[in-house]
Amino acid sequence: MKHHYYPYRASENYLSFAFESQSLTKRIAKEVEFLLIEEDLYNLAFGDLDENGMIDDLSVSNNKDMRLVLATVIQTIIVFFEIYPDKRVLFRGSTPARTRLYQIIINKEKANWQSHFIIEGLIGDDTETFQAEKNYSAFVIRKKL
Repeated sequence: MKHHYYPYRASENYLSFAFESQSLTKRIAKEVEFLLIEEDLYNLAFGDLDENGMIDDLSVSNNKDMRLVLATVIQTIIVFFEIYPDKRVLFRGSTPARTRLYQIIINKEKANWQSHFIIEGLIGDDTETFQAEKNYSAFVIRKKL
């Protein structure tokens, strides 16, 4: 969580964040959105913006900046919780491989997040405290209060 990240623009309500992925050959508009799905639970949607301004969470950018992009998404989560400390965020990859990537990052960065956040893994309809050796279909994060 102490990684470099792209500059981003937040919406007035801090539920949408826009930034650009940059390489030597192209710039790709990206967006992170927090969408209310239950009383205190938001779904994190993330991806490239298509020509209609919609998030495409299946696109593969190949812009060779995955670490910067994911660090930017993590930064938007941190900002979200500064504004909405009593809410929860559900996130999953758009593919099983992306969900697995998120799990690897959560495990690798555990020392950086465990004093600030509680992360649970979703198996079926049940959540449990995140465990590195388990495979989850999604994750729920909340701020430690």
